[in-house]
Amino acid sequence: MPARAALSCALPAFLSLAVSSAPALGQPSPVQTCQLGDLKLESGEVIRDFRMTYITHGTLNAEKSNAILSLHGLQGNRNNQSYWVGPGKAFDPKRHFIIQPDTLGVASMDPKATTSPTRSGLNMKFPRFNIRDMVGAEHRMLTECLGIKKLLAVAGSSMGGIESFQWAVSFPDFMEAVIPGTPMARANRQGNFIWEAVRQVVMVDPKWQDGNYPNDDPPRAGIGVGLQIQSVVGSSAAGYEEEFQTREQVHAAFADDAKRVGNTVQARDWIYRSWAIQSHDIGQTPGFNGDLAAAARSIRARVLIVPNCRDQLHPPREGGVLEAAQHIPHAKLVDLDDNGGHRGSRSARALATFDTEVKDLLKRIADGRPGISGPRFPRNWGRTDFCPG
Repeated sequence: MPARAALSCALPAFLSLAVSSAPALGQPSPVQTCQLGDLKLESGEVIRDFRMTYITHGTLNAEKSNAILSLHGLQGNRNNQSYWVGPGKAFDPKRHFIIQPDTLGVASMDPKATTSPTRSGLNMKFPRFNIRDMVGAEHRMLTECLGIKKLLAVAGSSMGGIESFQWAVSFPDFMEAVIPGTPMARANRQGNFIWEAVRQVVMVDPKWQDGNYPNDDPPRAGIGVGLQIQSVVGSSAAGYEEEFQTREQVHAAFADDAKRVGNTVQARDWIYRSWAIQSHDIGQTPGFNGDLAAAARSIRARVLIVPNCRDQLHPPREGGVLEAAQHIPHAKLVDLDDNGGHRGSRSARALATFDTEVKDLLKRIADGRPGISGPRFPRNWGRTDFCPG
């Protein structure tokens, strides 16, 4: 049976599950799988037998108007976005239907998760993909497996925030709101340096074997230690001072995290995903000829941008976030201003700010009021092309 025909036969079951068989409030659904057949990439290459896995919170209403797509970061997976979900939180399963997919190439150890270089069996022969390909796969999942034609919001953190920006450009009429957390609108040069350093550490691990290592014996040391390089700029210097009291605590945290990452992150898949980030720029979306400002002006959704000016991994200025915020027709930028840097988006204060701003935006939409509350940039900023410092 052709892939499209098989998908059509399966669609009613997916819709029934989404609408009428919601999990208990506060608990995510079991992992669900969307079979999409061939996934054609922007390069022209094709990923065969592509599948996407996801979990959901809440219930999709009869109008299918309460769905929120929530996207995880570079080394995350479908479960990582659940910290935004809960009664009284920004994404409340009493009101919203929150979809959390394993995005294309997800670097988890789950053998049944979304298609990746490792899970496809192609390893380093897997075609390279970009952020726009990831967004395209998610769009197909929503429309073909869940029958959703418009989202209430697209949100994401880190790499998910990058994807959120791209969603706003690629599918400008598909959502009411876009909420990029600690995002970039384009890759920055320091980030390219960092991700290349991580890749090189992975590749000098003897177990790397040019990326053709057996799945049961991956280069755990390489990816575990390599990603500590990224962690160097995952927090600000002040954040490290706040988090640790002694040198011994720093070393113990390094060792613990290197072991955890080595056991949970699939090196091959992480490398492919890092290649997707390093080449990203919303201005490279077909039709914009590399013009980031033009791409930003094309956005029709309301965009609540939540960067952290102390973020050294995704710096708002160098990552094009401040430029995009100046040109998006309906945008508001809220600086988390947290010493934790990139990781600071999960601090109690940052989460409280996020909840307040997102709930206000979603209420405006529910009430039928236009725009976004408050000024485009924080009132205490002297200029909008540099973070205050």
